[in-house]
Amino acid sequence: MKNFKEALTNLLKEYGIIKKSEEQMISYEVVYEPDTKDAQNQWMSKETLEKACENFNENLKRGVVKSNLFHVKETDLFTIEDTWIQKEFDVVVDGTDQPIKAGTWIAKLQFNDPGLWQLKKSGVLGGVSLGGRGYVNEETGEITDLTFDDPNEENE
Repeated sequence: MKNFKEALTNLLKEYGIIKKSEEQMISYEVVYEPDTKDAQNQWMSKETLEKACENFNENLKRGVVKSNLFHVKETDLFTIEDTWIQKEFDVVVDGTDQPIKAGTWIAKLQFNDPGLWQLKKSGVLGGVSLGGRGYVNEETGEITDLTFDDPNEENE
């Protein structure tokens, strides 16, 4: 009877009928919003963001892009699970009421360290930051041709 109860409980958890009691330590982050000036007074078009996201994801799969803290140290304390463009329409995130504009680049992060997760939840650790290379029009602030390719491979 114990095996049946265990199997049934696992099945109910799998289909979301019973929720796990422990936190999953997952965050969804806005990577970049289109046509909106950032803290450096720079911006990217939806088209540039779509190309950059595609390039980022290719390089993430290839192992060129790695999780890191503050663009300084690679880490396994969290992993980048997926990134995508919220294409269809503007949305508001349930639970946080955060608006997300159509065309915004989103990342799903899995935190693997409870201490780092607590820093994230408390607001000490902020959002994500781009680590690619591109061109900036000094007059308009527009960023174009953003890439995450390995610069050493380009010179070979």
